[in-house]
Amino acid sequence: MTAGSVEGFSGPINVHDASLFAGKNDSTTLHMFGGTTSGFNESFRYFEVAPTTQYAVWSYDMRDDTWLAVDTSGAVDTIPSWGASTEVPDLGLAFFVGGQIDSGTADTTQNLGDETIGVGGMVVINTTTNNVKNLTVDESVRSNRQGAGMVYVANFGESGVLVLLGGETQADGLLAMDDITTFDVNSTDLSDSPSPNTNFWYSQKASGDIPSSRTDFCLVAAPAQDNSSTNIYLYGGTSESTIFDDIYVLSLPSFTWVKVFTGQDACWSVTCHFLAPRQMITVGGGGKSSNISHDCDWEQKSLAVLDLSTISWGSVFDANAGQYDVPDDVVAAIGGDPTGGATKTQPEAGWTDSALSRLFSIKTATTCSVPGTTSTAVSNPYDVSSDTDHGISGGAVAGIVIGAVAFVAIACGGIFFYSRSRRSAKDTEVRDELEKDGLPSYSSDSSQGTAELVGTHQAAELAAKQRVSSNTVPQEPVEKDAGTVIGPHPSARQTGIVEME
Repeated sequence: MTAGSVEGFSGPINVHDASLFAGKNDSTTLHMFGGTTSGFNESFRYFEVAPTTQYAVWSYDMRDDTWLAVDTSGAVDTIPSWGASTEVPDLGLAFFVGGQIDSGTADTTQNLGDETIGVGGMVVINTTTNNVKNLTVDESVRSNRQGAGMVYVANFGESGVLVLLGGETQADGLLAMDDITTFDVNSTDLSDSPSPNTNFWYSQKASGDIPSSRTDFCLVAAPAQDNSSTNIYLYGGTSESTIFDDIYVLSLPSFTWVKVFTGQDACWSVTCHFLAPRQMITVGGGGKSSNISHDCDWEQKSLAVLDLSTISWGSVFDANAGQYDVPDDVVAAIGGDPTGGATKTQPEAGWTDSALSRLFSIKTATTCSVPGTTSTAVSNPYDVSSDTDHGISGGAVAGIVIGAVAFVAIACGGIFFYSRSRRSAKDTEVRDELEKDGLPSYSSDSSQGTAELVGTHQAAELAAKQRVSSNTVPQEPVEKDAGTVIGPHPSARQTGIVEME
């Protein structure tokens, strides 16, 4: 793919529901894919109509503070939003599944009005070369889903696996959370003519305390010290009538769901970021109303920190945190102890596919070090050039990661993308506009069709978030004044949802 500037644009336009990727661990470039302007207040000072679909990827150089547009017209025909995404840092590969197109996708889709069209398939971006491939996905995967979650698990299989779950489609509505779909990264074939025995997806039923079906949640994955299990943490989200403040763990390879937290501050469209070995940072999100700027963050300063072992919310990132311990509730469900040794090592009802069983029997040793889990023995079938160790200290990398996380959150939330030097004099005015008008609100809309895509850390004090204890009356799920959505309809993500009670 070719990259360069676009006449009339110094960077991507202001969008929401896009995905940002950090690339390899030593990369100084961020990559943005997708997004839409649908639902934005067109009176905003910097509102712009989406350009053509020629540039689905934009790359941001953090050293030079410059954007480059990547011409993807040979790989994808449109620019989706609200899809599921994750990346494999060791291989420099980013993945985006599903999503939708709407009136804010591009100049050619403005005639859609309030309608949306689901998008199927999986887009793969090589963050080193900016090459983009669109892979056709079997219908059984239901890749034409919106609001789903996907996370990379490094320590199973030759090159790790992608775990896809949740979301909704037009045909099926909200998808059951016990239906877990897994992609074998080592099977990826990015050639123009993939062979039949590549790009493998598997479906597996989970057991345990199954979460309610939902969209707009976030996921992170943490491996046990002995790699006998990896625990995927699910936080928040929303359905047609409920906004959630809960945390569930999906433990692999047993595919067991365990509920580990219930709170009183419902949150949706939040992003989660894993900082090894045992912390999760959450950024942004919406609360009980459609006005995100009104009740967006319980912590008031946008960032919150969760200790994944003790399941306790705090106000400070701990750069010296100890090794990851499997939470007590999870140990009770899968056996072993906090350091690992899980005794439940397969799904309760057995494996759906024997090939999936073999995939999860391959355990690759991982090293949990900031900023993320890196594999010590992962094969690389993609001819991606090897990384160079620049000897950056853990503390320095932690500072870089936190800064990058904040940048990613701001960009994905729809805050304006132009360079700081051009905007510094107007920052206050722009923030006032955002406070007054709010940001686009959640849609429980499913698609009306499917289109296949051709430094030193400084502690920040926050108010601590509390688990619901036996002395606290749990808050009932937050209900909104709307009925179940059935069939094609205008997107509430564009028109706004009603105020929560």
